[in-house]
Amino acid sequence: MNKKIIISIILIILVISVILSTYAIFKEDDNIQEEPQTNTYIAEEIKDECTEEYEQESKITEVSSNEEKVAANALLILKKYYKTCEHTLNEYVEIPQELVNMTEKEVQEQYEDWEVIGFEKGKVTLYKEFDGVCGEHFKLRVEDGKVVVYLVNQDGSETLYEKTNISSEYLTETDLINMQDGLEIYGKEELNKIIEDFE
Repeated sequence: MNKKIIISIILIILVISVILSTYAIFKEDDNIQEEPQTNTYIAEEIKDECTEEYEQESKITEVSSNEEKVAANALLILKKYYKTCEHTLNEYVEIPQELVNMTEKEVQEQYEDWEVIGFEKGKVTLYKEFDGVCGEHFKLRVEDGKVVVYLVNQDGSETLYEKTNISSEYLTETDLINMQDGLEIYGKEELNKIIEDFE
């Protein structure tokens, strides 16, 4: 064989070897890059009495923090229902200091005789029923030429409530006729309105 042919064959074998080894190296790099790098962490949950107690306290705190509480500037409404006259009086008072920051349940415990029928941060409404009349039943009469106001008591008797300076001369015939047996009026607001109309 010719020397040139042998050298050519050796060169071809070398070139093929270089190509194959280069291909193998690049192929190996691709496999390494294709495999995602993962870090495996094993989480182990450790529970004991302390963690269980903490979780329970967290739940209790979360529930209690969601409960609505009475604000310092809240309004307290006392709804009083009187069975005999079937009237309901609303009394509006500033919230007592001891009720501030209380929950609905705590307010109910504080006022056992009352029923909490409304509970908001700025307004608490309590309800209670009473026997008798509400104490806001009045009768107007004309005495000595002046309009006089009487308060009607539980037993139906009358107590002098107010002597006005309104002269009977300025009243209409209808008003005078109504006052002969006593003009019945319910509520202080209504009483004040009628007296203003007479003046």
